[in-house]
Amino acid sequence: MNLTRLVYYSQRNPSEDLDIKALIETCKRNNPRLHLTGLLHYNGDHFIQVIEGGRVEVSALYHRISRDPRHSNIILLSCADVRERMFPTWSMALHQGMDEQTRRVFLRYFSTDVVSPETVNVDTLLDVLQDLMMETPTKLTISV
Repeated sequence: MNLTRLVYYSQRNPSEDLDIKALIETCKRNNPRLHLTGLLHYNGDHFIQVIEGGRVEVSALYHRISRDPRHSNIILLSCADVRERMFPTWSMALHQGMDEQTRRVFLRYFSTDVVSPETVNVDTLLDVLQDLMMETPTKLTISV
C-alpha cells in the first residue's frame, strides 16, 4: 500500500452550522479503522488539513470533504506519496484558534498570519503545522 499525504485549504461556510467537537469525534471513530492520521488547523475562518494514509482512503475522504457544505472555496494544496507519516499516532489532531503565540509561529515562516492558498509553499506550511503542535499544546486537541 502506498502512503499518501494530502493537504488542503478551505474557508468555513458561515451559513452552515459547525460543531468542531462532533467533527473530531467522527474522525476519532472512523479514521483508525481506515488507518488515516492527520492534523486539522481551524482558526474560525478557514481550515488547513493534513490527511495521511492509503491512497484510496485519503482520496475517498478528500472527496467527502469537498462535498461537505461546511467548506467553501476548497483548494487542494498537495497530494503526494510519502515515506512516513508526520502525524503517525493521531487519528486527527485539532489545532484551533489564532492567538498571539500561534500568530508568532505563522509570522516566523510567512510575512503575514493569513495563509494565501494560491501562493503558499506546502513544505513550509507543513513546518508551520509541526511547530504549532509543538509550541502551542494548549490549542491542540488530540484524538487517537
